[in-house]
Amino acid sequence: MTFYFLAAAILCVFPQCKLTVFRQPLWQYLLLLSVITAYYQEYINLNAVAVIAVYVGLFHFTLLATSALKRNVLTSLFITASLGLALHWFAGFNNLPIVVNEQVTSNAIAFTLYANFDKALAGLMLSAYFFAKNKTAKPVTIGYPILIITITILAALITALTLNLVEFAPKVPEFWLLFIAINLLFTCVAEEALFRGVIQTKLSKLITPSRFALLAPVISTCVFSLAHFSAGTHYMLVAAVAGFGYGYIYYKTSRLEWAILCHWLVNVFHFFLFTYPMLATPS
Repeated sequence: MTFYFLAAAILCVFPQCKLTVFRQPLWQYLLLLSVITAYYQEYINLNAVAVIAVYVGLFHFTLLATSALKRNVLTSLFITASLGLALHWFAGFNNLPIVVNEQVTSNAIAFTLYANFDKALAGLMLSAYFFAKNKTAKPVTIGYPILIITITILAALITALTLNLVEFAPKVPEFWLLFIAINLLFTCVAEEALFRGVIQTKLSKLITPSRFALLAPVISTCVFSLAHFSAGTHYMLVAAVAGFGYGYIYYKTSRLEWAILCHWLVNVFHFFLFTYPMLATPS
């Protein structure tokens, strides 16, 4: 039940789901249930419970801070803690393995999939922070975001093919449903909330001349690409192409939801239609 509660909390943090119980957002109750069940199911221990308590407290103090100095210090600590959770820096989290060292296609590197409580928690709280701080979005028709998504998918996958990172390999693995759910709610939400919701938003507020506004998605794309350095330079280039699409759609709409959807669809098309995650030996 742990990850069902956590997934439901993530869904309910979005403004389209403004449900409250005793004047408190529903997602907070679902988070509490996920922590309680995670402890009893041994996905977290007391050390992790303490980390979560401090982290959630830090989130609330960040939102309540009145002075600019306190707000900046607390925001920096909150973002650092979020990054630590996403990168599994804190002990006490026993994440659930779904697939371990499995070859999704015969010529691919081994793939491991976890339901990560710590990374999902970071995604939830970063999203909550984003929606608390950003209540407006640019008016935009649905057609333009769909066009950006389509171009991003094509550009990213064609780049991967050109660099011989993947081959065309249609498939439907047995764990496909778990993959698309975990990738959307536990991976894409966390990464887009960090790179676009926090980093790009902060940059856009610092870069005030309108003629330089595009620098915000460009810089966030560079940071996103660098985050994939362990997979190699070619993979970083593909991440940069895809990341610019995620950043640009957020730049044009100011909606985190579009960036998340774009990121997820790139991953879904990659998963079902091409070598996943990439070729073991370049063709």
